[in-house]
This record gives sequence, C-alpha cells and structure tokens, in this order.
Amino acid sequence: MIVSISLDNKKGGIANSLISYSKALEMIHEEHWIILPSDASVIQELSKISNVKICSMSKNKLRLHSYTRFFFHQGLKKIFEKTKWIFVHNSKLLKFLKGYHNKIGLINHSGKMRNMLHNACNIFITNQGMKRFLTRYPKNCSKNVVIPHGFDTSLELVDSRISQDNVLRIISAGRFVEKKGFTDLIEAAAILEDEKFPVQIKLFGSGALEKTIINRIKTLGLTNIEVMGWTSSLTQEFLAADIFCIPSHEEPFGLIIGEAMLSGLPVVSTKTDGGLEILGSNPENRGGLLVNINDPAEIKNALISLQNKELRTKLSNNAKENIRTNFSLEKLSTNLRSLIDDAA
Repeated sequence: MIVSISLDNKKGGIANSLISYSKALEMIHEEHWIILPSDASVIQELSKISNVKICSMSKNKLRLHSYTRFFFHQGLKKIFEKTKWIFVHNSKLLKFLKGYHNKIGLINHSGKMRNMLHNACNIFITNQGMKRFLTRYPKNCSKNVVIPHGFDTSLELVDSRISQDNVLRIISAGRFVEKKGFTDLIEAAAILEDEKFPVQIKLFGSGALEKTIINRIKTLGLTNIEVMGWTSSLTQEFLAADIFCIPSHEEPFGLIIGEAMLSGLPVVSTKTDGGLEILGSNPENRGGLLVNINDPAEIKNALISLQNKELRTKLSNNAKENIRTNFSLEKLSTNLRSLIDDAA
C-alpha cells in the first residue's frame, strides 16, 4: 500500500501526477490511497483507476487532521503507519508527518525551494531543479532523486494533418499569465508576418492577460495569429497542427510538451527546466528545438527552420520515440518501484 496526500483541489500538475502515479503504481500491483480535499477536480478521474482508494474531506478538516497529526482520525493514522511509502504533494504538510521521514517523498512540483530542508526524500521532476537545490544547499540532509512525470503511451492517435498548402500550422496553449511568455510568441508572429512567412498560429487558453494578448494582436494588425480560448480536446488540435511552440519564461516540467510530442508534434521550446529535461543536450534527437527565454527572434528562426518537411518528420518521429522511451508510465513505475524498495 502506498499513500499520497495533497491539499490541492485544482486542475494542473498535482492533479495530473496523482493520475499518472496511480497508473504507474497499478503496473507494479500497489494499492494507492489518496487523501485529498473533497472538492478536488481530479477525484472523478481517479475513481476510474482500479487500484485507487480515495479518502476525501473538506480542506479545513484535512488541515485540522494534519495539524493534530491525525490524532482525531485514528483510521488514517493507522494507514500512515502501515503504508510502505508516503508521497507528499504540498510542502507545508511535511512538518506534520515527521514521524514517517524514512518513508516520505516530497514531490517538488513547482521547482521552488520551499520547505525542502529536512531528513526525508526530495523528489524533483527535473535534473535542473535538483541541481539548483544541491548548489544552494550542498550540506542538506535529504535523500534527493529525480523522477520525471510519465505519460500514457498506450493510446493510438490518428494523424489528421492536411498538407494542401505551404502554411505552417503552429499551436501553443496554456494559462495567459506573464511567465508563460505568450507575448514573445506574438512578437515572433509580427516578425513572421513582416517577412511574409506563411504561418497560422493558434493560442489556446485563458487567463489574466487574455485582454492584453488580444489587444496586442489587434494593435499590431496581425492576421497570422488568433486566440482560441480553451478546447474540449487539445489532442485533436495537436493532431491537426505541424508544430507545437511553448515560449514560457518558467516551466517546472511542462506536461503539455510531452502531450504534444506524443501526438507527433515537433516542439519549439524555451530553455526552461521542463524544456531542458525533455529535450536534453541534443534536442533534435529528442524531438524539438530549444531557444533562449524571452527571445522572439530566436522563436521566429526556429519556426522558419521547421518549414523543412524532412526536418519536421525527423523531429516528429524522434518526439514520439523520446516520450515512449524516457517518459512513459512504464518508466515511471520502474522509478517508483526502485524508490519504494530502497526504503524497505
């Protein structure tokens, strides 16, 4: 039996990791108890996974039981005592679970360094994240490991790309906030339009900067980029596009990069933690191109280079192979098995 505990109730990285960890643990025949708020958006999806046992309660009640070290919930206390391993998804919970430090893994979803000095295990999702921590805290007392996210590679995806013209169809998606760097992609689009390079860019998402982004596109008079809002199936959009571009200034991992690559899209990514983890030191061999952060001209040049269909095909094949080989649920399950066995 393995336990995960989270205070998070939103869609995003923690929710996705609860799903992928559950599926990976199912592969190694481990029951997965998940303690989380009763309004967590991921509960319905988790309930479909056969090895998952859900223990939900209001966030306030979960905080109360955590603060009292589950003294008033002896059932959960016994589960913590019995379990082989505890995955903690919010760093603020760690101090209430000190008695189990030899079987705790704090997952560093954000890449930040909050509450990470302890004698339990830090689980980083990128090598860059762990490198920063070890540089800042070389004498830390933690066990420190890198376990990247895993993707379900079992789905057969049908390519719906149509090559009736020479227009490059580019897709980008995410929350419209400053750190996602969408303004850089708009500036790259402006250069491409000025140079009369044939592209059509679709931005999927919403957020605080949505009006700013729309107004910037209008101010520049661009016809090669449009804001689409969210879609019910981003995968279908991937399968109809030629390139995925992620211009982020910060990206702790970038699940959307892997999802796009699994759909056969070459990726143009900035050199964030996620981009570097997935594409590595030889990005073309792993399915993409890396560009500097906050550099519209580099984004533009990378997109232009992918007008070469032979290069796009090469990167597409490499992208799918990279995810299937290095970031599959099978790979994740192997990493989790090693971590749990080492604690035994």
